[in-house]
Amino acid sequence: MKIVKRRLSIKRKLLSYLTLIGFFCAVLVYVSQTILVDYIHDELHRNQLETIANQIVKEVDSSGKNSPNNIIEKYGSGSYSIYIEDSEGKSFANKQIKPYLDIIKESRQSGLFHISENNRSTLGYSSTFEIEGRKTTVAVVEKNSFSAKILNKLHALIWYLSITLFIAASTIVYFGVAIALKPLRVMSVQLNALKKGDRKRLDEKVPEEFRELVKHLNRLLESYEKKLNRSRHLAADVSHSLKTPLAVMHSILDNNAIPSTIVTELRYQLSDMHELIDIQMRKTEMAGQHIGKATPIVEKALALIDAVSRIYSSKKIYLEEALPRELVWPIDERDFNEIIGNLLDNASKWSYQEAYLYLNVQEETLTILVEDDGPGVADHQLTELTKRQKRLDEKTPGYGLGLSIVEEIVTDYTGIIHFSTSPKGGLRVMVELPKII
Repeated sequence: MKIVKRRLSIKRKLLSYLTLIGFFCAVLVYVSQTILVDYIHDELHRNQLETIANQIVKEVDSSGKNSPNNIIEKYGSGSYSIYIEDSEGKSFANKQIKPYLDIIKESRQSGLFHISENNRSTLGYSSTFEIEGRKTTVAVVEKNSFSAKILNKLHALIWYLSITLFIAASTIVYFGVAIALKPLRVMSVQLNALKKGDRKRLDEKVPEEFRELVKHLNRLLESYEKKLNRSRHLAADVSHSLKTPLAVMHSILDNNAIPSTIVTELRYQLSDMHELIDIQMRKTEMAGQHIGKATPIVEKALALIDAVSRIYSSKKIYLEEALPRELVWPIDERDFNEIIGNLLDNASKWSYQEAYLYLNVQEETLTILVEDDGPGVADHQLTELTKRQKRLDEKTPGYGLGLSIVEEIVTDYTGIIHFSTSPKGGLRVMVELPKII
């Protein structure tokens, strides 16, 4: 069984793409806000620490007035710990900074640095200055450490806000897409109704992007129906025009002056011409596969059974189906009549006593099964029933009569026709017509 891959609708594609974009935007917001919060936090502390370091450098530069120890005592009594090291390797520091001296000496990097200990973080700032041609390193460390959990809670809050933003954006996108594509959904419903034959035309009150398409489709349907009706009327006129002179020729053949052998041959040829005209007329009645046409199949099948039963009054035709009477199928009424009419005519003509018609709908496919209890057809002849070899299927009484027309109609509806031997002894003909146009 061939698996048909279902294509995504425009709505699903839009929702998929926009939701994906919304998700990336939410992640981007979270990442950017997290980086921004960390940056602002560090930058505020860096500015404060850098200011203290610059003040210390100014006072160290005027060391004649203040010794390094006095400077450390002055600033170290507040919220900061101070470390000063000159170019000769002499260092001065208060007691609070001593646990961090190894980190400061190993780092030797100017700028802000973090000292992490016991899930807490302490910020410090280090910089090297030129004082009277000598390099002096000044490090300032905050005495008050902070817990990383505070920033983690802030990051979690940003994440929750990002998720909320994503959900809100997804909801807006969903309803926005649903509202924007509502006209397309209405068009889809109308197209399905058109295929089923529940309506003849599409509503032209559609978005501007589809207005011309709908107009052209409606004009196309109108043009098709006009051409079909014109073709049928023309064929009827031609048939009428031909049958009149043929009737005159038949009446002339009643003249006793014409030899009987010639009369017999001419009557045979005229009969063939009548039959050819009838067959071609039936072909012109074929509408073919097109939307906007539907037929109540059970109702029409019952009517055809009644008509064929009147022709073959000694035969019995049985209908077996479990379908609702109001069921309609997307097929032109005349095409359906041709299929059922030809199959029932053949089955009744060749049956001994009984013919059967089965109708079933399953998986969007209409199955028509006709069989009889007649002599049947040899297996090697089954494939020749619809062949056009010397038009035997159209001119020779029997199973070939009209089956080529049935095959043309079935093929036009992308269906299949299959011939086999019936368990009842006669011919079994199965036709499958898919609903999808």
